[in-house]
Amino acid sequence: MRKALVMFAVLTTVGFLMAAVLGTGNPTDAQVIAIRLGEVGTAGSGIFDIPVPPSDTQFRPVQRVPRDKFGEVGPFPLQFSDLNALVYPDTTVPERQQMLEGMSLFTLAHTAAEGAGPMANQPFCLGCHQSTAETPPHMGLVSGSECGVAGSTCTSIVSRAARATPTNFKFTSLDPATGGGVAPGNNLPAPDGHPDPNASLDAVNGPGKDAAFTIFSDFNPTHADAGNNPTGIGFQDPLDGSTTNIVTSTISQPFGGFVQHVRPSVPACVPKPIPPSKYDALLQGSPDPVTGVDSVTGFRRSTGERAGPPYIGRGLMEAIPTADLAAGADPNDTQGSHSSLRHYAAAMGCTGDCVAGKINMIPRNFTVISTDANGNPTSVRGFVGGEGRFGLRANGVEIIQFAIGGLRGELGITSNFDLRKINYPTLFPTTGPTTEPAACVAAQTALPNPNAFLSAPFSERHWIRNVAPPEFGDKLLAVLSANDPSGNVEDDLREVQRGAELFGIDLVAFSNRMIAGKMPARGDRRDAHAINQADRKLNCVGCHTPVHRTGQSPATVGAHNLSFVWAPIFSDLLLHKMPVIDAERVLRQTNASDTPRPRDPLVIQRFAKTGDDDTRIFTTFDIPRNDADDTFSDQKASAEGREFRTPPLMGMGRMGPPFLHDARVYLSTLTVDTTPAGTVTTNRQVTNAPLVVRNLDDSIRAAIELHDLPAPDDEKTSEAPGGGCPVPPVQSGSNIDYGPSPADVICPAYDSAVSKVNRSDSREVIRRFRALSPRDQQALIEFLKQL
Repeated sequence: MRKALVMFAVLTTVGFLMAAVLGTGNPTDAQVIAIRLGEVGTAGSGIFDIPVPPSDTQFRPVQRVPRDKFGEVGPFPLQFSDLNALVYPDTTVPERQQMLEGMSLFTLAHTAAEGAGPMANQPFCLGCHQSTAETPPHMGLVSGSECGVAGSTCTSIVSRAARATPTNFKFTSLDPATGGGVAPGNNLPAPDGHPDPNASLDAVNGPGKDAAFTIFSDFNPTHADAGNNPTGIGFQDPLDGSTTNIVTSTISQPFGGFVQHVRPSVPACVPKPIPPSKYDALLQGSPDPVTGVDSVTGFRRSTGERAGPPYIGRGLMEAIPTADLAAGADPNDTQGSHSSLRHYAAAMGCTGDCVAGKINMIPRNFTVISTDANGNPTSVRGFVGGEGRFGLRANGVEIIQFAIGGLRGELGITSNFDLRKINYPTLFPTTGPTTEPAACVAAQTALPNPNAFLSAPFSERHWIRNVAPPEFGDKLLAVLSANDPSGNVEDDLREVQRGAELFGIDLVAFSNRMIAGKMPARGDRRDAHAINQADRKLNCVGCHTPVHRTGQSPATVGAHNLSFVWAPIFSDLLLHKMPVIDAERVLRQTNASDTPRPRDPLVIQRFAKTGDDDTRIFTTFDIPRNDADDTFSDQKASAEGREFRTPPLMGMGRMGPPFLHDARVYLSTLTVDTTPAGTVTTNRQVTNAPLVVRNLDDSIRAAIELHDLPAPDDEKTSEAPGGGCPVPPVQSGSNIDYGPSPADVICPAYDSAVSKVNRSDSREVIRRFRALSPRDQQALIEFLKQL
């Protein structure tokens, strides 16, 4: 049997290399379309609107992959045996065979001959999931340098976009010599004209190095997006030229869409630019000096970055009853929460506990595009609507949206789900050609149509659904396995136990739902989400819901692993307001020829301990504290620019950084000793102490701190180099103007008007965290490392 399975994997891989159309075509496109029409139904969310299970349902702990095996895969393209490190242990051989085609598609680099487009942003799906190759070893993380499989970086779908520096948009937005853009990570020529292998790591004088992708658009902050969702405020023009702008009624600009495509597979093609203001018809008036809004059209430019998240437990998220998601929403912050820690909410302008999550309602816009002579559908487009749960802004109800969107939007590969090719954007040269090279245009028109059978993304969905969470770390597992997880435990387990309690977890309820055989026969009458409702402590659980039950999964492959289980998702899958610094959110240009861009990389010298008796001053790239932008995907729905979905924490202690939606909290072997990321941190003893991200603990601490704007400086403010409110130095030459009192913008007083508006939903949680002792803060970090 094993030889047969290996041969199956080999033949599948060979098929991908030789086929004119990617995939096996089994099932056929017609069969897949028929399946698709059945699952979406005639209205609403189809089978993706998950009903509440019957009241007598017996739930069981979800299966988890052994921690030391999780993510330990071979070289890509991945093979059949690699599924052991990713999917539920009870997944059957026939089920794994149905995942193999999708896994091959995801992990195999594609060529122009296979359809990888002139308008491509990565050579393969895995291009946005390569953090493990740069992860420092010895921290319990899956890392490229210590991968347990020979010849592998252990990079897979459970990794995410790597980052070794910030991105410098001065270089990546536009190359004046070609009229195109520059891919982050490209090596620029040194003075002698030869490529400099270290240039990409110099994010001050070069593009910077990361695998995240850039998105941009023109945004009108006051116009209701009536064309897609009348409840969503703010209209985005995706700049793809496909439709007339609904605000201006006349302007249609084919700038290539909202993704900057910088890694075309055709050598003749020019990486794509971000259109400068002077070429954009929506930005030709005088921009307001505060809001950046054009005086004529009401639009402004928005630019941001996104990093593909680790795809862990997505099938579990898909199977959560829809009503359970809605029950967690509190958009008006009317609900409070009990805690023995000090309450700050009222002083910060909150009516409840400051946490105001909301559902992102997705429009129901599924359509059939074409039919044959007999009326049978040959092409379908669109996705179901309803309560969003997938995507960094919860802008998707179903998993297939991201398989299809990635194929077309990032790789330029079409299918009968979406046959539209992306329009070439205008080039904006100062010295180069004004049109796309003829060889590039010819490659676009010569490609087969479609480029991929529908069997491939459907198989990819099977695989994504069945990627399991890893087992917890040994210490948390030992706590949960104790007779009384909330009682006395061995000394070496108390720190993790304390961290879980500070997080807001009811350890007995969590244990009963995670350890087989511990749930009493008649239930435990404790909170179903394993939240300690009597004392939420920090109230991290206010957004990162520890446990969800699942209903009947809509999956046709692996549903037995996904249905009626307790799942440690650690997310409510709701949208929450993140911290805002208006000067960084609103992009402006200094002259008409500029491309409005995010803050230029900022260097700050910061003090850090490197050992018990050793200290050092590091040149750090300061991590931006603004966490809002107004660039959205095709499905903006009801999300606002400062709202992001609570990221699931499953597997974070095994896969590690980079963290946040754009991978801004990075940790890379390439720069950890030279130009690491840096910010500030606060505890009971010191305010805004320098924080240099050089290990896993540092990265988790930084990610926690970035949940809100920094603390206001006070009598305990650190005087160490790099301490204090992280205001850009005067000599930095920053392209951002923070006004006459930047500290009041970046680190506003908690009771100030700016603080009440611009701090995040988690402002009370983070204020409580900053009031903890260093020891208690470390306990929380130790717990998170066990997930």
